[in-house]
Amino acid sequence: MLTLLERDARVVLCCMSMLERAVAEAYARALRGEADPAIRAALAFISADSEKHARVLEALASGAACRRDECQGLMGTAWGREMEAAERVADLRGLLAGYDDLLSLESAAGEEYSAQIFLKAVEAMGSIPSALAHDLLRMISEDEERHGRLLSAIRNRIAALVQGGRQRRRSSAGS
Repeated sequence: MLTLLERDARVVLCCMSMLERAVAEAYARALRGEADPAIRAALAFISADSEKHARVLEALASGAACRRDECQGLMGTAWGREMEAAERVADLRGLLAGYDDLLSLESAAGEEYSAQIFLKAVEAMGSIPSALAHDLLRMISEDEERHGRLLSAIRNRIAALVQGGRQRRRSSAGS
């Protein structure tokens, strides 16, 4: 028989799995139509990792079921905003518009930061059944940190591409 704390921890893991899956799909949509191969590769990398995280969290949730409204209540408004933001992402521009609002957690990219907080909270609940499960959660958290760095690199790459395009147009106009 599960204690209330164990059940809540499993529901939190289920909710995190739901968010990871939504974010994986957002990154997959963002890479469609992106011409730059390095940006496409980085988005594909994050998308695949996020899908992997969803499967791992789902397995750790041990069959716990969760509904979106239940997750909203348990996880708070930031979780709900991240779900909505992930669902709104149609392309890279949409993802990066959300990235600009990262500090207010109103973006799919915000998931890369808040997921670390939620995972640490689940660990702190003390109801993760094994050292192996703790290691998996720690590894997911480390992946999320890397995703944040990749998002910054994507932003910088886009800025460089835009700047390079402006300089080429100026050179052409001056000729």
